[in-house]
Amino acid sequence: MSKDYLGFRAKIGVLVPFTNTIVQPEFELLKPRGVTNHTARIPNRKRPTHSDEAYAEAMKEGAVGTEDVIDRLLPLEPNLIILGHSIDSFAGGVEGAKIFEKKLSEHAASCPVIIPSLAMNEALNKLGICEKSKVSIITPYLPSGGKQAMDFFEDSGFKVVSHINLSCKTALEIAAVTKSQIKNSIEQVNTPEVEAIVQVGTNLPFQYYAPIAEKELSKPVLSINTATYWYSIRSLGINDQMNGFGDLFKYY
Repeated sequence: MSKDYLGFRAKIGVLVPFTNTIVQPEFELLKPRGVTNHTARIPNRKRPTHSDEAYAEAMKEGAVGTEDVIDRLLPLEPNLIILGHSIDSFAGGVEGAKIFEKKLSEHAASCPVIIPSLAMNEALNKLGICEKSKVSIITPYLPSGGKQAMDFFEDSGFKVVSHINLSCKTALEIAAVTKSQIKNSIEQVNTPEVEAIVQVGTNLPFQYYAPIAEKELSKPVLSINTATYWYSIRSLGINDQMNGFGDLFKYY
């Protein structure tokens, strides 16, 4: 692998859906000096929103076309590829996630692929949120999508004590969720027994407010984009600590 002038520590490939406008700018804020991000777009399907039943049926298709987009990143010889799309990474619980990640990594040959669901588990564990810990979940999904995410965390050993689905109708609507909506969703799922609040859905602009809420509540409030990028660079042995993104990046 040739040495890269700007990405002299790592070149990271990032897979995001056509309609996702949040992952790329949030990841750019997280990259340390000597790391560069390189985004390729997945031609995501338009999922039906007229009924939750139709939405649930469409989710069964899983990720389509992701391997083709991985092929577009491999010529730049990335050190690692991140899937910046979370809903499919929750399908089938922990075992399904591991199979999915292995499938993508094997397609990428010598380049590992990181998926959001498993990265979030690693982040929670690092913060001391382990098996049987009580968590709350915030999703932008319709109810069936939220259930898929909750089932994953329950299968991971956590106790999901509360959740909220923002039920955004489209991906662009997810990206338009406001600070007041995010703050309100956190208030709704937070109770004294909750040990951590977890946000999923990579197109939800949650990263900027999570550390504010974390400080106010004195408990982990995790953005899935922050957790995924943290785990990705730590997997490469890059241990830079940064302020402004919560305890995960500050201390671990």
